[in-house]
Amino acid sequence: MFIVQFFLIISLSIISSITGKVIKIYDGDTFRIETKKMEEYKIRIADIDCPEKNQSYGIEAKNFLTKKILNKTVLIKNIKRDKYNRIVGLVFYDKNKDLGKDIIESGFAWVWKFSKNAPYKGIESQARKKKIGLWKKNHPIDPYNWRKKRLFNPYNISP
Repeated sequence: MFIVQFFLIISLSIISSITGKVIKIYDGDTFRIETKKMEEYKIRIADIDCPEKNQSYGIEAKNFLTKKILNKTVLIKNIKRDKYNRIVGLVFYDKNKDLGKDIIESGFAWVWKFSKNAPYKGIESQARKKKIGLWKKNHPIDPYNWRKKRLFNPYNISP
């Protein structure tokens, strides 16, 4: 099994894109694809961070992603692996539509805290100004800080 994983990681580092049909949606920024070779990969959309499912707008973000790409073919570019062994990359659907851009533009994601994607940051700024999606709330808590708070206070008990 280790040898198979090793070669899979090596092969992914050599290729810069993967195409596959979306077969499962996990949340607003993570899904599973199946390639024509019947290989399955868990994909995380690069440069965005959607609310968690049990966070405000988390279900709406998942539903948005489901409507956009479930059972469709997507192209993932600029592939990396994250610490959870997911493939992370920019995702394109319907003949080159940028999925991350669409999610941010619709107000269902923040630009990831450590992203250097300047166009995405501008799109988020516009969604904030227009109070689209999660930006309707006065002070939405970004998923990064929300997860950090839950990690150190798993029962959400006030001090």
